[in-house]
Amino acid sequence: MKAIKIAYFWTGDFSKNILKDIHENFSSEIEVLCVVSQPDKAVGRKRIITPTPVHSYALEQGIDIVQPAKLRNNTDFFEQLNHLDLDFIVVVAYGKIVPTEVLNAPKHACINIHGSILPNYRWASPIQESLKNWDSKTWLTIMYMSESMDEWDILKIEEVELDKLDNTLDVFTKFEQLGAKTLVTTLQWVLTWDIIWVPQDDSQATYCSKISKSDGEIDLTAMAADEIFNRYRAYHPWPWIYAYYGDKKINFEDIEYTNETAPWFLAGAIIKNEKKIGIVCSDNKILQLKQVKLEWKKSMDILSFINGNKDFLDYSF
Repeated sequence: MKAIKIAYFWTGDFSKNILKDIHENFSSEIEVLCVVSQPDKAVGRKRIITPTPVHSYALEQGIDIVQPAKLRNNTDFFEQLNHLDLDFIVVVAYGKIVPTEVLNAPKHACINIHGSILPNYRWASPIQESLKNWDSKTWLTIMYMSESMDEWDILKIEEVELDKLDNTLDVFTKFEQLGAKTLVTTLQWVLTWDIIWVPQDDSQATYCSKISKSDGEIDLTAMAADEIFNRYRAYHPWPWIYAYYGDKKINFEDIEYTNETAPWFLAGAIIKNEKKIGIVCSDNKILQLKQVKLEWKKSMDILSFINGNKDFLDYSF
């Protein structure tokens, strides 16, 4: 079988690592003609224009990179895609709605890789939603694309076990380990008609929204330890979970779930037990603090932070 000719619409680290796997280990099965990524953005306090992870990898490997400012009504970009004579377009975490002109560009189909078992957790943050709900497993779904986000027929589903301590980065890593091989197999099946696609049941659909920085704020006086810990898993490494220490935001970058309780303390209190620093939640359970970052300061382990902020031990959120 000839190599399958593909264009990739990808942006994030997860996308880059699957592309890297395909390029290094499946180049005889798939020929990457171009990568389409969102435009480079200003990053950090100094607002330095920084290439997307996919952009950087494509440049290193000599793969053509296209970064259209917009997709809709972009005639020049549509013509560029049509001239490539693509078999498929593969979209992973691109971050924009793909219009009909793009969907119609390849000879066979546009394919999407999605991090849930559809129709559950449609839209922007399926992995984070799964972790927030303390699910014991998740899935990687490969599906046909339409202009309606995450609503078209399913081609293949791979189950992925979740550990109770897994965070978003851990789940991405698990997806990366099977994503390339699963995609290659699925596309080969599509070309040989050795696959049955399954329509989604819209009546069973659930949805998850795009995450914003404010989603990471926690209320220790109202939220139980389970809820806080699952948000920590979901929002690691962005936007982190945080509260306010005085008038400054403090990120809880590393916490540990314990079965210890402190019924004699009010929710939000900081407690010290030997060299361990904990925080009391609304159900009186204790979450152990291990790494924190105060606004405009460097990240540091909790004991180093206490050394410079002695009043933290008497603080109550």
